[in-house]
Amino acid sequence: MLTSTMRIRVEWANCDPAGIIFNPHYYIWMDAGSHALMKAAGIDMATAVHGDDNFMGYPLVTSTAQFHSPAMLGDVLTLSTTIAKIGNTSFETRHTFHRATNIDGNDNPSDDLLCSGSEVRVWGGTDDNNKLIALRVPDQIRDNLAVDKTVDSSV
Repeated sequence: MLTSTMRIRVEWANCDPAGIIFNPHYYIWMDAGSHALMKAAGIDMATAVHGDDNFMGYPLVTSTAQFHSPAMLGDVLTLSTTIAKIGNTSFETRHTFHRATNIDGNDNPSDDLLCSGSEVRVWGGTDDNNKLIALRVPDQIRDNLAVDKTVDSSV
């Protein structure tokens, strides 16, 4: 399956006063990971919502996270996002956060798992009354997500 990776530096704004990650940031980064994965699969939200009057994005239905170990101020994390499952109108993304480098800037040989999570999203469109509905995930997107490669989506 297609995998998107992103490197994230834990900044002061991401932390509590003790310099430990404030966990809601993982949800923000999982959302970014899902969008990066879909962009790698051929859907750039910046242009897609303007190019198809029926496409309304892929709204979030469920989001979960399990916290395994804290990230600290100055750590560099690697977020990996891939598809866990594709249904008719929905798909589930799987996210893992590992510590890539420690706060001293050295590579982390243990590659600690910090957080794992998932999201369920639906392929959104509109009906004749302009009401949001779930549509079938397009075959082209299914095919693009099935490609076995990893894309670095870091900025």
